[in-house]
This record gives sequence, structure tokens and C-alpha cells, in this order.
Amino acid sequence: MQTIRIQTAQNVFIEYLPASVGDRILATLIDGVVIWSYLIIVVGILATMQIDGAWLYIILLGIPYLFYDLVSEIVMDGQTIGKKAMNIKVVKLDGTQPSIASYLLRWLIRWVDMLFSGAVAILAISVNGKGQRLGDMAAGTSVISLKRRVGLNETILPNIQENYQPVYPQVTSLSDRDVAIIKEALYVHNQSEQPDPRLIETLATKVKNVLQVESSMPPMAFLHTILRDHAYLTSQ
Repeated sequence: MQTIRIQTAQNVFIEYLPASVGDRILATLIDGVVIWSYLIIVVGILATMQIDGAWLYIILLGIPYLFYDLVSEIVMDGQTIGKKAMNIKVVKLDGTQPSIASYLLRWLIRWVDMLFSGAVAILAISVNGKGQRLGDMAAGTSVISLKRRVGLNETILPNIQENYQPVYPQVTSLSDRDVAIIKEALYVHNQSEQPDPRLIETLATKVKNVLQVESSMPPMAFLHTILRDHAYLTSQ
């Protein structure tokens, strides 16, 4: 399957697998179960309480039904309950955080994508190669898989000895996202048939600037040391 290359804020290209059509269909089905369960429960409560009023039904039923996907993706950082269950999410292809306008645009065109029981969306995703339906193409977004591509026996970091001595205690200031980017960059570099050493050099320079440290280590060794230090210090 073709991968999607996204440039992060650290100027590092990370490759992701686009979410499969099957995962997206299952996510949609899960979201359908969630929203219809909500509607049935609310209708039951209103009927039991013998509450009348079309406006109340529109507010409690119509609005959640129409705006569930849009609000969920905005609030849950590109995910709905179904997408979270399937471990997929919406991202911008330019590496920036999707804006409300991006979510709104892909939501508006969603009604076109869903024509013919979703056949339009399925065809677009299958032909596009970047996991994009029509709404994604218009918004510059895609839906990627967050599932790990490596097992525990293939992890980048070796076992850390109990008497390990950290080299850079400043690593505790790195966020989980920063560390994840370093790990992913190293993984992509190791798996690439033609790795570009400039990417690793650029990332190493960026990390040094953020931590305000100097090092004569080769970029690859420096980044591995950063990961070992972070793993050790955050586990204490």
C-alpha cells in the first residue's frame, strides 16, 4: 500500500499508512451504532416523560445526528468514537494541525461522498492512493492509520541497564510527541531502501537547539542516546 509522507513542524518527513477502506467503513458503522443508540435512548426518554414539542426533538435529535462527525473530529483531535476504536485519525497532509475550517469542509462534502451508499467515497479512496475521499481532497486532509507497524521485538531502543547513566538530563523537557517523532524518524530511516542522512542530521540539530546542548556524537548515535536518556529518566 502506498504511504503518505507528512512533514512535521520539526522539518522531518514521517511516513504513515493511509487508513484502509475496511477500517473506515467499520469506523463509520461504529459511529452509526453510537448515534442511533443515542437517538433511541432520547426518544424513549421523551416518550416516557410524554414531552411534546417539535423544537425539542430537533434540538435533542436532529442537531446531534447532523453534527456528530464534525463536532467529534474537532473536539477529539481528528477522531470520532468509531475512528478512535479503529485507531485512525484525520490529519493535514502539509503537517499542520487541521483547522475547524478543514473539518467543516470535509464534513460538508461528506454528504456528496455518502451518495450511493458511500460508493463515491469508496471509489475516491481506492483510486486516490492517499486515503482521501472528495472531502479530504478539498480540505487537504487524509485519514491515516495509527496502528504500530513493528512489534516489541523490533523496537528501536535496546534494554536499558539498571546502572545506566544519562548523558543529557535535559531530555525530560521533551514532550511525548517530540520523542515519538524521533522514534518514527529513526524507524523510517532504518527501513528506507535509500535513507537520506540529511533528515537525521536536521533532526539532531533541531533537538540540540531545543535542549540547548552540544554534542560531538554522530547524529544517529546522538538521537539514540536521547531516546535512551528519556526512557531511563521518565521511568524513574
